[in-house]
Amino acid sequence: MDLAQSLLEISLLLAGAVVLGLVARRVRIPLTVVLAVVGFLASTLGGSLALERQLAGEGFEEVLVFLFLPILVFQAVLGMSVRSFFSNLGPILALALVALGISTTLVGLAMRFGLDLPLASALVFGALISATDPVAVVAVFRELGVPGRLLTLVEGESLLNDGVAIVLFNIMLAAALGGEVGIGSGVVDFVGVFFGGAALGAGVGFAAALVLPWMDRLAAAALSVAVAYGSFVLADHVLGFSGVMATVAAGLVLAGLAPSRASEEVRTTWGELWEALDHIANAVLFLLIGLVIDVELLSDNAGPIALAVVVVLVARAVAVVPLVTALERFAHIPPVGLRNEAVLVWGGLRGGVALALALALPEELAERETLVAMTGGVVLATLVLNATTIGALVHRLGLDRPTRADEFLAAGCRLSGVVAARGRLGDLGLEDDAIIAKLDAAESSARRELDRIELTPDEELQVVTRRGLSVERVTYQHLSDAGLLPPAAARTLLHEVDDLVEEAALGRPTFEPGVRESPRTARFVQRLLAVLPEPAGSDPDALTYGEAMARQLAARRTIEALDLFDQLPNVDPATVARARELFQRWEHEAVATLDELHRSSAHADLRLRQAEALTRMASSDALRELSAIGLLPAVIAERAAEDVAEEV
Repeated sequence: MDLAQSLLEISLLLAGAVVLGLVARRVRIPLTVVLAVVGFLASTLGGSLALERQLAGEGFEEVLVFLFLPILVFQAVLGMSVRSFFSNLGPILALALVALGISTTLVGLAMRFGLDLPLASALVFGALISATDPVAVVAVFRELGVPGRLLTLVEGESLLNDGVAIVLFNIMLAAALGGEVGIGSGVVDFVGVFFGGAALGAGVGFAAALVLPWMDRLAAAALSVAVAYGSFVLADHVLGFSGVMATVAAGLVLAGLAPSRASEEVRTTWGELWEALDHIANAVLFLLIGLVIDVELLSDNAGPIALAVVVVLVARAVAVVPLVTALERFAHIPPVGLRNEAVLVWGGLRGGVALALALALPEELAERETLVAMTGGVVLATLVLNATTIGALVHRLGLDRPTRADEFLAAGCRLSGVVAARGRLGDLGLEDDAIIAKLDAAESSARRELDRIELTPDEELQVVTRRGLSVERVTYQHLSDAGLLPPAAARTLLHEVDDLVEEAALGRPTFEPGVRESPRTARFVQRLLAVLPEPAGSDPDALTYGEAMARQLAARRTIEALDLFDQLPNVDPATVARARELFQRWEHEAVATLDELHRSSAHADLRLRQAEALTRMASSDALRELSAIGLLPAVIAERAAEDVAEEV
């Protein structure tokens, strides 16, 4: 009966979350905060609920760990830039390992002397409260639209430090209960839990990637759910590793391989499926977080809670800022910047993971009630205080405002789209006075925006670079989706252009490939990818031909895209000419390779297949452009593309 009542309560809470989402949007408060507060109020005013009885003690930990975390972690990883994650792996690991250790020590010592708690119990609290919660952090930061690198640092830290926190928590808890704890055994436990989970998850991800090329969208959707839950439960429940690390590793492998081994249809389905699951899980979880926080326990421990909130926030700043500064100076990582450091400190939210660990504390621990109260108070405080003001902080620091280069590039892309649409309409004989008038108005608006923005020489170079690289990358991805590129060739080309995109994002735009060596971790991952078997039909000839053809087409499309800058203000023609010369050289090199292959009659069938795929892709691109600007319904565009594919 309790189960049926709990399901009914969850349904009512989820329905309420939908309404609260509309309210949160109107008042501009993160939905997660509104849900947690409403759950807290429902628990305070609504009497005893079946959910509260089932979530008492370790019940909440089991629900969070085995029901919600696999969804929330896997979705966060799928939405993360794998390239950016590995490029920033050094600072991410430093934040997840070193910063958490520093914070645990500082919080533990403060609780020891401030509340006269036993040192072991104080360190238990320090361990469970110092890890930034992936559930809370990812949910809030995704809503803010913060810069990509900052989002990667915050998400990466929150996803990795769970394993560290659990190991430290278990070590300190054993000491608090009178057990003997050694540094050596603690290090061994950490290595086993953290890296064992990562290795297991990577293996599961690679196994799933083997069959991706032959799966349709529904089968791939089911596979992704199996990977998320299977890797988590196998690691955590069966082998005693970190379930979060297993799911993170599995998600990273699939996210990294999807562009070359999964169809566009599969990737789109994954995005929609996991976005929906993430929204539902977040809605229910933050309501449950509010429900399990005991208001009477908070009021009875108001003093310790106030001290804990202050200590946790100060310890976060002391742990993060000097560490990032040291990494910039001695490890030579790309500068994070004071503004990003401020967001890293203030965005260290706590949520379900800390609360679950606290509620799972054994009854025989004398300080259990105080630790649970302080944990609930800190979780509620960071959600109500930090999460509601982080948006204002990001805005105050200017991190949510686009740069002049971003604004210029956006206006240039709008103008490019209008010009392309005008040409497509002419090719298809669909000119109409009303449509032409709309296109004229859109073109005038884009040109006025471009006239307004004055660029420095560095910004000019960044704009032209990013425009060319975006066209190049889209071309490679479309060729891969059309079945034109073998996965190995697609990975090589996408990695190459991603390196250049990263350079541009760091403010060091360049047209020359290979000027910056890939991080060691990225090179290691690439070597692992090289051992994956390719889909049926891949061969060395197809690999060489496909890569050369892709380079030629990408260079040609990029050169055509750069023609737009000849007519734009505030861009030095010499900058555009420099880029055009480089892409022309790339095109000539690719053509030379293709000519050599064409001399062999053995490649006649391959050449025909490439031409057919190019025709289908060109038609699909034209229809996409018309659909994107609202001149052709998406359903009709998709149907037309399918008809062309059948006829060619």
